[in-house]
Amino acid sequence: MSASLVRATVRAVSKRKLQPTRAALTLTPAAVNKIKQLLKDKPEHVGVKVGVRTRGCNGLSYTLEYTKTKGDSDEEVIQDGQSALMQ
Repeated sequence: MSASLVRATVRAVSKRKLQPTRAALTLTPAAVNKIKQLLKDKPEHVGVKVGVRTRGCNGLSYTLEYTKTKGDSDEEVIQDGQSALMQ
């Protein structure tokens, strides 16, 4: 049996300018005020985390929880100085 050779070509990719994208979540002014009010009582937390989970045949379930840190897979949305994380 003969050994097969595998060849690969590696090319440098030029640095592209990053384009801003739309936020994953848009908060209303009332929601921003409510989050500020909720976080005023919890100074150790940096924001709230919003998520969506599948709930069997019932569809989707939405979650909202306080967070002290940003996770690796979280997307941070900052609006009017308030932080919300998408899980």
